[in-house]
Amino acid sequence: MMKNLEISVLVIDDDRDMLYLCIRILKAFCSEVEGASSSAGARKAFHRKTFDLVLTDINIDSAGSGVDLSGEIRNISPCTSIIMMTADPTIQTAIGGIKAGAMEYLVKPFSPVYLESVVRNTMEKSRLYSELEREKSLKAELESAYSQLKNSERAKDAFLGRINHELRTPLAIAMGSCQLLSAQLKDEKERELWTRGDKALKHLHLIIEELLLFSDLLKGGVKLKKADADLRPVLEGAVRELAFLSEGMGVSIALSFEGEPYLIPADKEILAPVFKQLLTNAVKFNTRGGSVEVKAAYLQDKLTFSFKDTGCAVSDEDLPRIFYGFFQAADYLTRGVGGIGLGLATVKHITEAHGGGVEAQKNQSGPGMTFTIWFPRK
Repeated sequence: MMKNLEISVLVIDDDRDMLYLCIRILKAFCSEVEGASSSAGARKAFHRKTFDLVLTDINIDSAGSGVDLSGEIRNISPCTSIIMMTADPTIQTAIGGIKAGAMEYLVKPFSPVYLESVVRNTMEKSRLYSELEREKSLKAELESAYSQLKNSERAKDAFLGRINHELRTPLAIAMGSCQLLSAQLKDEKERELWTRGDKALKHLHLIIEELLLFSDLLKGGVKLKKADADLRPVLEGAVRELAFLSEGMGVSIALSFEGEPYLIPADKEILAPVFKQLLTNAVKFNTRGGSVEVKAAYLQDKLTFSFKDTGCAVSDEDLPRIFYGFFQAADYLTRGVGGIGLGLATVKHITEAHGGGVEAQKNQSGPGMTFTIWFPRK
């Protein structure tokens, strides 16, 4: 047994017997059926509510035809399906009905079974048509969104290009000038001012390099040049380069190495920012006077580096998202330390490009977080 249709239907016919018959047939499988015996009555009914389906005779009364009325209905409610019926079929009336938006054309007399079949087919076609229109609309929206995305990508690339040109060069001049000034300082007050400026320039340099590296990674502009490498000097170099940051925070960094050292296939130059980023986070998100424990473990199948700090832990809600680009932890964590939220996303890209990975977890004992990166042994 076929399921009843949850639709509202308006039947229009000036022949009251035919009107009553159609209503009787439709009520057997449609949830709501009304009738109108004139074009005026139909207009009144349709202005009172919208129907899913209209079944109308072509020649209604002297006040108007079903074709004209169908055109009015489609203007009021474009989603309403229309079936026309006539006892005097001609090519002209068929064409007129189609132009008015009719989906089916019934010739009187017809059986109840046939009427039900036509109504069900019409509503199914209407459903498919609506889905097709929605798909077209979604496609248009997606195409528009894609176009906007491409425009944003072009704007971003242009912006990053400007950063590369407009910021890198003057920053290099400022950093070089700052180093030259260090030999001309006269007293402790000047030394203090110089130290603040030098620290600010180094911090700005880290941010600019972080932004440009992440952009290159997304564009596939960074090509790995792997060679058998010892990563210990890379780690130790990062610690020395960030001494200004850890000393300014009063954070101690302790290095330890476990296992027999071996070489792994890696791009040492591109891995340097990974160590610097993890150290930067461990220091900046630490407490003043805290500590960072960095442990390298040469295991049988992989080389791991863990960075354990004594700072604030990331919330359970934010933990799964910290490796997303431009993600920032809660304001209470980032307000005082700054950053643009690209560092950990960059770490993830580079470690995975080496066939390794990165993970983060809260410390089981004591405050803080531990970030661990690993690389497969060749």
